[in-house]
Amino acid sequence: MYFFITCEPLDNTIMKLIHKVLLLFGFAVGLSTYWRKDLVDLSWNSLKIGPNVKEINQHLRIANVFGNESLANEIQISRSISQLLKTTYLNSFTQVLHEERFINKTLSEYVLRSSLGLEPYTTENHEDIWIENGVQYRPYQLENRTDNPFSTSEFQAYVPFNKSAFFEADKTLDVTEKKIILWWQDNTFHTPTEGLLPLRACPEFPCVITSNRTYTENSSALIFNGQYVEDKQPPNRAKDQIWIFYQIEAPYNYFRIHFNILDRQFSWNAAFNWTMSYRMDSDIVTYYGIVRKRREVKDKKYKEILGQKKGLIAWVVSHCHVGSKRDEYVQELKKYVPVDIYGGCGTFKCSVSNDKDCIQEINAKYKFYLAFENNFCKDYITEKLYKYLDGDMIIIARGYNSYSKVLPSETFINTANYKSPKELAERILYLDTHDEDYLRMLKEKDQYFAVYEEYPLTYRSMYLEHRYEAVPMCQVCQRLWNLEKYSKSIKELDEWFWKKEYQCQVPTDI
Repeated sequence: MYFFITCEPLDNTIMKLIHKVLLLFGFAVGLSTYWRKDLVDLSWNSLKIGPNVKEINQHLRIANVFGNESLANEIQISRSISQLLKTTYLNSFTQVLHEERFINKTLSEYVLRSSLGLEPYTTENHEDIWIENGVQYRPYQLENRTDNPFSTSEFQAYVPFNKSAFFEADKTLDVTEKKIILWWQDNTFHTPTEGLLPLRACPEFPCVITSNRTYTENSSALIFNGQYVEDKQPPNRAKDQIWIFYQIEAPYNYFRIHFNILDRQFSWNAAFNWTMSYRMDSDIVTYYGIVRKRREVKDKKYKEILGQKKGLIAWVVSHCHVGSKRDEYVQELKKYVPVDIYGGCGTFKCSVSNDKDCIQEINAKYKFYLAFENNFCKDYITEKLYKYLDGDMIIIARGYNSYSKVLPSETFINTANYKSPKELAERILYLDTHDEDYLRMLKEKDQYFAVYEEYPLTYRSMYLEHRYEAVPMCQVCQRLWNLEKYSKSIKELDEWFWKKEYQCQVPTDI
């Protein structure tokens, strides 16, 4: 108003223009509530009929013009959801949640809470299950698992063969024989597969898997675990064979193993076509586990569960003095709260050969469990989080601070939210003495479930590895049958492996 009082009379045309702008501004402000409702409807409708990116972007431009930050944020979330929905057959929703181009903490937690991507599904046998991008999640009890008596995972992934979705170019292609995928290197932590076995999560897919090197020449793909490759030069390569670099451990752990595969003086560095890793920039992402929201929440007697707990915090750990300084953090934490340490780094014993009983014993006794990573590396979240998630304890997680892309913040405790072990201890003691708040958090956690596979191995004694690897192996198979889209060569593997943003960080909270 001050502008109009003090300035000289303006040209009539300009005055009319200003008048129109002011009217438009008032109209926009008045419709802000309507826009919000419209955007919510648009977001949910996009789940059913597909993304309407053009319309959302138009809303966003108007909101930015008038400086409506709150509205702009809501529109941004709607636009990001539309991008999320562009996933295709077998693409993991977890991987999309890590898309840093448009995914932030608020959005990723919103998606997880809303259970977007996971839909009810009834099979031909009238089984009520859940499906996501062609992946079915079934209760594990449907399968006879006599080969793995230590299993703790509640669900298994299964991918039926859908020919029209599987073949991306030639939908009429007939499969006359199956492609062979070979685990090439000797791996102490990988169970040998002498014969040609169907893929675990997708047995009807036109691929089989083995670790028998007599199939090397006839294999369509060779998978090399970079952590255990000792040979200075790669083997002879068959024509059109795809070589896959596999990485499941944090980069820091490779300092103690072998580096021939990343050394430029050897031929390994330029030999690979695809990467397969926990890293979200991999060609095929293989996780230690994934988390989804339950469609039906279990009915538990929470007060009885709480009444049986006589211990406060448990931690199972066998590798001491690691890069994350987790042992130092726990020693500082123990100054304020008791922590019972099981395994090679503690005084409490629980044999890894009896993993399931150990988990049940700890689950019944303790209120909290420490899921502390051995290194702080981007995307590196291991079984320490997933295998205890479905229990009756609150998880205290410590690692690279990307947990919001895995779990909503109200379902666990993240040490990154506390300045020191002492401050964390204060939160633990509060929950220990306030049963309603503790149970509220436990109930929030129980709305979600973890999916992973157990791999029984023999290393000194029976040992279990936990990974979500069966579905990514289905992706390997699909890519092999669609090479016209996925064929590529990695000129310098070491540049990818040592990418700065994926290197382990030194913790600053201890």
